[in-house]
Amino acid sequence: MYKFLFFYTFEYFFSSFLHSEELKHRKMLFLIMKTAVITTGGLGTRLLTTTKESPKTMLPLYDKSYDGGDPMLRPLIELIFNNLYNCGFRKFCIIVGSKTKFSILHHMSIDELFIDLLKKRNSFYDKRFIKTLSTLYKKINNCEIHWIEQSTPMGFGHALLSAKKFVDDDFLLHAGDTYFPNYDFIPQLIKLSKKTQNSSCGLLLQSKKHLKGYGIAEIQKKKNMNIVFNVEEKPKLPKSNLVILPVYTFKPNIFDALKHTKIGHNKELQVTDAIKTLINSNEKVIALKMTKPWFDIGTPHNYFKAFAYSYKQNKI
Repeated sequence: MYKFLFFYTFEYFFSSFLHSEELKHRKMLFLIMKTAVITTGGLGTRLLTTTKESPKTMLPLYDKSYDGGDPMLRPLIELIFNNLYNCGFRKFCIIVGSKTKFSILHHMSIDELFIDLLKKRNSFYDKRFIKTLSTLYKKINNCEIHWIEQSTPMGFGHALLSAKKFVDDDFLLHAGDTYFPNYDFIPQLIKLSKKTQNSSCGLLLQSKKHLKGYGIAEIQKKKNMNIVFNVEEKPKLPKSNLVILPVYTFKPNIFDALKHTKIGHNKELQVTDAIKTLINSNEKVIALKMTKPWFDIGTPHNYFKAFAYSYKQNKI
């Protein structure tokens, strides 16, 4: 098991020169939870042979460049980390598979020698990459990161359970194979969870026509709040058209729920089933509906759609 810790300090002041979006996100440091768990340990078999040695979360997508030029490619894990950092998260538990861990670890570790190599090339075009990597390394250095090895993939729930000893407060769970072009929903979901202090879980939901392969939630409206009264993992006959997106807020009692949840779909421990355990224990589960696009990059077709969308959104 490989664990690398990078410790952080908070900035308690805001300078007038900060970009408005950065200022908005930094102010949220005082409002949101500190910890994010990111799961990347799946085998990615539907994307073989690309994922034989490198996990899905290292697949590239387009993002805006600091110099305002052409969009640049970044691995998905970097996009997820950057966006969660900008939302105020400073403690990360990243679950990695034993076979593909090194590519993620190497990319998300500070490498000043590589920056020096780029500087020695003295190429004008390299300046954008130097700036991008330097900014990433500053963020990494400003965080506490725990790397947790999952030797055998046994489901989304099993991956989450492996983070138990590193999580001691409310936290966010984010699947490492999901691309969100926009992260405005994060503060909304967290504010909703904080507002409802007695809720054990916050779900992100979206209405869809094609429901195959998704976890499904049923909700009822109470006092302008979406209360979840049932969830199912990939049901054959869905009882609603609300799919569960792979970003959640949890209280630490989800770990006890996981321990008391039976093995489910694909003979794996599923997060959706653990949420059902919470509901059956009379724990409150709330939901936020989202309409903006998102992409599960777990198949070649979906990855291509995400790749094309990321370029379209970030081109000049």
